[in-house]
Amino acid sequence: MQDVLKKIENFFLSVTKNKNEILSCFENEALQSLNTEAQERIVEITIRNPLCRKYAPPLSYQKFFLRCLHDSVEKFGSECSDDLMKTYTDILTMQDDGRVSYHSYKIDGNCTITLQESSCIVVKNTTGLQTWEAGKYLSEWCIRNPLNFERKTVLELGSGIGLLGIVVLKFCNPLKYIFSDKSPEVLKFLSSNIKINIQDFNNSAIEQLQLFWSDVTEKEANLLLPDVILGADIVFDIDTIGSLVLALKILLVKDSACAYIASTIRNPETNNKFLAELATAGFIYIILKRHEQSIFIYDKSSDFVLYQILKLQK
Repeated sequence: MQDVLKKIENFFLSVTKNKNEILSCFENEALQSLNTEAQERIVEITIRNPLCRKYAPPLSYQKFFLRCLHDSVEKFGSECSDDLMKTYTDILTMQDDGRVSYHSYKIDGNCTITLQESSCIVVKNTTGLQTWEAGKYLSEWCIRNPLNFERKTVLELGSGIGLLGIVVLKFCNPLKYIFSDKSPEVLKFLSSNIKINIQDFNNSAIEQLQLFWSDVTEKEANLLLPDVILGADIVFDIDTIGSLVLALKILLVKDSACAYIASTIRNPETNNKFLAELATAGFIYIILKRHEQSIFIYDKSSDFVLYQILKLQK
């Protein structure tokens, strides 16, 4: 039973919205047709989880999750526990007061990353207030390949709310990590999330920077001097690809420097445009082998690609 309970806890804390996946867990035979003991244990590791009490998932999601649990209990014809009924009723009567909500990602037994996120895809003209699938994919790759970042200066483009950077800081021992984004609103969320997850927030190894790709200068590049550039889900707007590639060309000052860019392939035309622009700018790219996806919970419909990008040596 413990394995399925752990999976349910991870689904809940990370605000996984795939109803079929959630119902599949509830229907696991280890939960004994959701008897009252199983119901109470599920409530204990989700709604009453100490992490949930401190950093609550969206209220709308808590209602959705409990509705799925209640419906599954009814489907099995099991007795609904008093504890579940009271919890469900209490949650249903709550009004969403616009409080900040959180998603928490359990990386292993010793590390959980908690992020303040927005449930809206676009807020104040930015898509950066939530964690995108390619961000999880690249984060997992970094955890599996920490030596690529050890004692190196890492610059992230389009950092969003910070999952990737926080992962690299916790698992990869960089010399310096520079978060960057163009949106002041995103940078506020990012700053809050770094404080939640990194105890030594004022560490000189951490920098935050407002950066517009189209405005990057050689002077700025020589000040930043990144060994590695990271980017996740930043190749989605065909109109910004030119400025992204130009920024990479300016920022990859060191001959040994490279970039790792992960994308969810939504529109092949956009991806092909990106690759064509890279070639025109004098880059070569390598498609890295797909890695096991077991640390985070992913949308199974997502199609990922991860490029290593290097300057063509003269």
